[in-house]
Amino acid sequence: MILSSFGKAVMNRNMESLLFSFPIGLEVERQRIDADGRISQFPYPYNIGDPRTNKWITTDFMETMAEIATPIAKSPEQALRYLERISNILRRGLADGEYLWPLSMPPKLPKDHRNIRIAHHTLEKKKYSEEWLKRHKIQEGAPCGVHVNISIAPSLLNELTTSIAERNQLYIKVAQGFLTYRFFLTYLFGASPLAEENYFMDKWRPRHLARSIRQSKYGFGTKFDGDFSDTEQYVQRIHSGLQDGQLLAEHDFHSPVRLKGPRKVAQLPTKGTQYLELRMLDLNPWASIGIDNDVVDLLCLMMAYFLMSEEQPFSLTQSNIRNEQVALEKPTDHCQYEEPMRTFLKELEHFAATIQAGQGTYDLLKRLEKMIDDPQQTFAGRLSSYIHHDSLSEFALQQAINFQSRSQKATNVCQQFKDDQVLSEPTFKEILGN
Repeated sequence: MILSSFGKAVMNRNMESLLFSFPIGLEVERQRIDADGRISQFPYPYNIGDPRTNKWITTDFMETMAEIATPIAKSPEQALRYLERISNILRRGLADGEYLWPLSMPPKLPKDHRNIRIAHHTLEKKKYSEEWLKRHKIQEGAPCGVHVNISIAPSLLNELTTSIAERNQLYIKVAQGFLTYRFFLTYLFGASPLAEENYFMDKWRPRHLARSIRQSKYGFGTKFDGDFSDTEQYVQRIHSGLQDGQLLAEHDFHSPVRLKGPRKVAQLPTKGTQYLELRMLDLNPWASIGIDNDVVDLLCLMMAYFLMSEEQPFSLTQSNIRNEQVALEKPTDHCQYEEPMRTFLKELEHFAATIQAGQGTYDLLKRLEKMIDDPQQTFAGRLSSYIHHDSLSEFALQQAINFQSRSQKATNVCQQFKDDQVLSEPTFKEILGN
């Protein structure tokens, strides 16, 4: 690999150890279901706190779509630990016979979509949802996923950059890298090969099983491409979308990668990007918390690589086309971009050697290589073996029950969570800190 000027500065000052000190936060969405594997009819669990004010558990588009957001962690391990503990709190608050659906595509929906309950906890959210539904089918807001919020280590920025413009350009370069290799993540971790009954209500649907319906044109409803040429162009593109009505609000920009930090997008050029929001991951149905160590570790490795390597030519159009093709490949087929994936893995391996990464990094890359060798080891490939009568419902419900049973034994929650107790913010903090 060719080191960028930033990469050379990191190496010259022996700051490689800081490359993985990325502040990180995780957001995970999951549908609440009943014992039959259908959308839950139980009310929002009151004892986990008010969704309007709870920092860590709220609802998303649908009333049954629970969303967890962890505090910012100092390491991937701490972030995953936070996520597990908050997930246990959420599961402990569910009604008897209620579970969390472990798949990104929703369970069987009611045939009459007017019976799907939309979350209206605030007037602003209600107005947004009503306007969004004038433009989209209601089921387009139902898929769930994982968002990873990740920052460049502040010590690196403070030591090696002198201006907000420099920092913004670093984040733009990393964003371009993740968008370029989004297809790589979709191949490995795409986990939405089909949609359950009553999701597709017309003929517009995939012709066969896919790697990730959610990451394809059939997934989430809002399709609006950003501009990642630089921070100013990024801001201007979003403002243009707002002005011509393509976007309802700034948060209606549902790009796979978003620049985040200041309260308003317009402040990015002057106040600076503070972190990236990566929105390209399906739920991992074998992880009770929706994501596992390998995925987070890979994202951190990729982040470090994009930071340290020389800038590469970037085309958002080409990146989107490539990801769309991979998302709609059959789960057990070899990827048409197998060679670019192998080349990228080799680049990551060379990078690991350059920064003297630990053995765990090499072990991770070997596991990923096996997934390229054998598509049946990818998430979508593994899921395809559980499909029964064009459905994953039986598998998903059993996973949901198993995860629920496991959470009941979580001592850090059980000791402090009483059935008639509404958890307060101090109690949340106490559970997270144990």
